[in-house]
Amino acid sequence: MTWETVNLKIQDNGVAIIEYNRPQQLNAINEKMTEEFPLACKEVQENRDVKVVVITGAGKGWSSGGDISTLASIKGPIHAKDTYDASTGIVEAVYEIKKPVIAAVNGPVAGASLSTCLACDLIIAADTARFGFTFINVAFVPDSGTSYFLVQKVGYHKAAEIVWFGKILDAEEALELGLCNKVVPQDQCLTEALALADKLSRRPLLTVEWDKKLLREALKNDFYQQADLESMYQVLTWSSPDFMEGATAFAEKRKPVFNKVTRYDLRK
Repeated sequence: MTWETVNLKIQDNGVAIIEYNRPQQLNAINEKMTEEFPLACKEVQENRDVKVVVITGAGKGWSSGGDISTLASIKGPIHAKDTYDASTGIVEAVYEIKKPVIAAVNGPVAGASLSTCLACDLIIAADTARFGFTFINVAFVPDSGTSYFLVQKVGYHKAAEIVWFGKILDAEEALELGLCNKVVPQDQCLTEALALADKLSRRPLLTVEWDKKLLREALKNDFYQQADLESMYQVLTWSSPDFMEGATAFAEKRKPVFNKVTRYDLRK
C-alpha cells in the first residue's frame, strides 16, 4: 500500500521496515499518521512472510512526537480526547505486534514517540540520537504509556528525575540507563538494526514469539506464576518442528536450520 506519512518495505529475508515519513517535520505525528501507522503495523503482523520488524524515521530524526500544529488546533475536551487516543493508538499498534520489533533510532525522539520507541523489543541508537523527556517544559505529563515504560526500565527514582526536570538524554546516557541496546554512528544505525533483524529472522521464530510473551509477563508475575507459564510454553516448544530440527542438528553436529516449515499460529 502507498501512504502519505508512512513507508513500508518488506525485504526478501522477511524483515519489514516501517518508516515515519514526515522528514521536514522531524516525523511529527499528525492526524494522517495516526491513521496510517497502525495500518502498517497491522500489515506486518498479519503478513506471515514477515519475521522481524524494524521501525525508523526518514531524514535526521526518528519522531518528535505530536505535531504542535495539530495540538494547537484542538477544539474542546472531546476533540482533545480523540486526538490523544489516536496518538496512543500508534503505541498500542507497535506494542501489539507479536513478532520481534527493533527500533533504529536515527536521531531525536520525543513526546509520545518516546513511548513507541520504548515499546520496541530492541533499540539501536545513532550517536546523534536524543531522547527528549521534555513534557514538563510545556506543562504536560508523560503520555501514551511513556511513564509505564520508563519506570520499568530505569526505576521510580531515576524516572522521577528524568520527568520532573525534563531531561534530554543523549545516546550514551540512554545506553547507560538501559534505554537502548547499542549506540552506533548515525550512518550505520539502520544498517546495524537490519543486520540484527536478519540474524533474528533465522532464529526459531515460534520460540522468539513465546520468549517475548514470557519476558513481558515476567514484569508482573511472581516466581510461581512465571514458572508455570514457562512450563506451558516449554511443553509447546517440545512439540514444534523447530525443536525437532534443533535436537536433530545437535545430534548430527551441524548448525540447525530453523523455520523450514510453516509456523504454528496459535492465535487462530
